[in-house]
Amino acid sequence: MKHTEEQIIKKAKQIIKDLDGEYYFENCTDGTLFEENEKIGYGNLKGEILPCWTVFVKTIFDNSDHLFISDETGEPLYYHNFNMILFEVAKDKEGKYYKKE
Repeated sequence: MKHTEEQIIKKAKQIIKDLDGEYYFENCTDGTLFEENEKIGYGNLKGEILPCWTVFVKTIFDNSDHLFISDETGEPLYYHNFNMILFEVAKDKEGKYYKKE
């Protein structure tokens, strides 16, 4: 494990703030899960086995989104919202995260 839970939560909050903007709130996470051998389910690394963090993100009506962050790089792999919509998260030249179309 290269990153601590605290580091991952801090990174997740930065990502969520960039993605959600005005709807961001400080208490937006609801725990984490670390998997040493997570099979990546979406994006350019789909099917690979990597150490991965899942951050549970609070949403409306007591639902939960899942933000997957690589333990190797500390960067987001993809986001899975409670409506079953998946999308990749990328970083622009200024270091701000955005939804990759």
